Amino acid sequence: MNHSTRHRPTNRSIAFLLFGFLFAWYLFTYTGVIQSSDGLAMFATVESMARRGAIDSNQLLWMGVQQGSYGVDGSLYSRKGLGMPLLALPLVWLAKQWAIVGLVQAALLLNPLLTAWTGSLVYRTGARLGWRRRAAISAALIYGLATMAWPYTQTFFSDPVCAFGLFAAAYGLLAYSQTGRKRYLLLGGLAWSIAYLARVINLLTLPIYLVGLIMVLHRRSVREGRPFTLTRDGLRYALDNDWRPIVSFLIPIVLAGLLSLWWNAVRYGNIFTSGYAESERFDATWYFGIFGQLLSPGRGLLWYSPILLLAIPGGVWFWRNQRRIFWMTLTLVGLYILVYGKWYMWHGGFSWGPRFLVPILPFLALLAGPAWTALFQQERLGKAGKLGAALLLTLSLGVQWLGMLVPFGLVQDWLAATVEPLFAPETFMQWRYSPLVRQWAYLTPDNIHLAWWRAGYQSGGVNWLALLMPLSAVVVGIVVLRSQLNLRDPEQESNAPGNWIYGGALFIIGLAILTYYLPFLSDAEVRAAAGRIAGQEKPGDAVVLLDPARTQQFANAYHGDLPVYGFFQREDMDAQDGEWLARLQREQTRLWLIPDYLPPAQSAWERTLREEEYLLSETNPTGAAGRRLALYVLGRAYDLPVTGIATIFGNPTGEERVTEANGWFQLESYAVTPRAQPGGEVLLSLNWRTLQAIDYDYHVFVHLLNANDSKLAQRDGQPVQWLRPTSTWQPGERIVDHYALELPDDLPPDRYHINVGLYDPVSGLRLPISAGPQDYAIEVGPIVVESKE
Repeated sequence: MNHSTRHRPTNRSIAFLLFGFLFAWYLFTYTGVIQSSDGLAMFATVESMARRGAIDSNQLLWMGVQQGSYGVDGSLYSRKGLGMPLLALPLVWLAKQWAIVGLVQAALLLNPLLTAWTGSLVYRTGARLGWRRRAAISAALIYGLATMAWPYTQTFFSDPVCAFGLFAAAYGLLAYSQTGRKRYLLLGGLAWSIAYLARVINLLTLPIYLVGLIMVLHRRSVREGRPFTLTRDGLRYALDNDWRPIVSFLIPIVLAGLLSLWWNAVRYGNIFTSGYAESERFDATWYFGIFGQLLSPGRGLLWYSPILLLAIPGGVWFWRNQRRIFWMTLTLVGLYILVYGKWYMWHGGFSWGPRFLVPILPFLALLAGPAWTALFQQERLGKAGKLGAALLLTLSLGVQWLGMLVPFGLVQDWLAATVEPLFAPETFMQWRYSPLVRQWAYLTPDNIHLAWWRAGYQSGGVNWLALLMPLSAVVVGIVVLRSQLNLRDPEQESNAPGNWIYGGALFIIGLAILTYYLPFLSDAEVRAAAGRIAGQEKPGDAVVLLDPARTQQFANAYHGDLPVYGFFQREDMDAQDGEWLARLQREQTRLWLIPDYLPPAQSAWERTLREEEYLLSETNPTGAAGRRLALYVLGRAYDLPVTGIATIFGNPTGEERVTEANGWFQLESYAVTPRAQPGGEVLLSLNWRTLQAIDYDYHVFVHLLNANDSKLAQRDGQPVQWLRPTSTWQPGERIVDHYALELPDDLPPDRYHINVGLYDPVSGLRLPISAGPQDYAIEVGPIVVESKE
């Protein structure tokens, strides 16, 4: 290594190769599944953005305030920063336009892309510091494959975004100090802004970067023969002469600050309200949190990334050769450890290793680079040093694979069920509870969650196409990268065209993987329901999902534009759900309901909707034994004039005229849609009164007829959508019975009517009515169907 700052154009090609190589590995270990409630909360926000330009997370109402807070409009909003949704929005929006790509699967490409990019920046930083090609590449690979950065590419946590933003900002300062090009400062400020918007706590790092900017400007002024001192007058002189680079760096930062204030205001009505609860504060025992993050069996960084021990001797090289970078890195790393050591949940909750330290991993990997080169490549300490470095690397790789093969949540769930309270201190300080020990018990074929494995395991064999697509990218990357490592002459051609071709091939492979995995990573019933809704939805519709376990699968498969509301299925509706139902009844015109397997009579949501609203359709998209999908029309959106008739229904086997004295049921009045359009719906409300208790279940028929009495649509069944059989009707009781009929799209404009009556479902006999001995139905209408034009 030397202190040269020479930077060759071929470094960009090699950086792109490294980006592609790391991304290929990340595709190989890609899961396509969000593993945390934090990730679900951030995805819910970007999902709302992509579908309808909103920012709520009402899909997770069943989660309550675990990851969000209620805004001034009553909707649930994620407490997380804006950065993650903004970055994922292009991926999710593009996936929404293409029905064969899952939205969740597309969003989960964000962290692999940014982590691979961060790895390429580690390489470019080493190159700018004058390192040999092999040394710079090694530092990038240490970061990308031998630290926790790799397992976190499987997640939708914001920590990899912060790692990218903070390291890219530091790289921007370094690049500007060498080139004087202000675009590096602009991009560096933008990168820092991304980290800040992803997690507002990164505002604490801003002074470090501002001091770094001052040092860079001071160094350049010395180089250009116009030195200034770090005094008040010297800083004033710098502002007068270097305001352009300062403004370039600060413009995106100021805009990010304003955007953050807007983000607070639009969610919670106050620019200074972030939504975090009072219980979420910095009140941990400081030494416990610091030790826990660094050395504890449950979360210690040096156990989860042993290779980073090399950052200690590597730091000596930086102290001797790049002291400013050393101090900036040490300050940033120390700040993160100290700040999160005091955070009440310093351990990061349900996660793998010390999650909150992921943003400092590229800095530590950069520090480790010189030590790795000295020990492994230059063998400064002989075979023993090389063996020690190789052992650390092997352990680090093993730990990363242990964390990636099966979900980290399995151990966390076991801990939650075994040790009380949740996140008890001993679960972090005793090896018997460490995920590094417990994870081995879950390494079974059933639990492996790599996407290519699941694609084959579900069908009872190896899905070779799912395996070979990412594996081929890895193998080709190894071959190409090996050729780069074997180049002895720094000025040798770096095969730039081949590197770019490799990157293009990776793009195609990544796209193919996304399109291929959708059937394997989502439930067929959920996909069928999502497809049905997307194909038939209308403005004013909304989706109610009563199966929280399917929240992610539905979000992945649904490519429509409707708002989605998620609730627990309950037998008795609580007050909060009741308020939401009333709100939906006021604001929407139709509700698509996706229940779990609970029968309608046992569901508080379905009982209420069937009693108060109009069931337009109920289907099983994948077959009779599959999941139901119901569509309700909400009556408040329609003006239904009421008509009184007082028609009485009597005994179907009786011979006497039906009267109130011998009749069974009286239809006191009805309300019907007077006008409709082809493809629309006709609503009918029947208001019954019981005259006598009848111990038999008769059915209601509702038939839509044209002028020739040809049947066009019908609904037959027990009253109130099978919830109120006539055998349960008590004398004097009034029953409101709602029906909805869907009109064919090609129905010609004309006048239509509906016949309503009761019949015996066994014999088929219709109940006579008081209008006359030969009458068995009443005629409702007319209903005028008008042209859509």
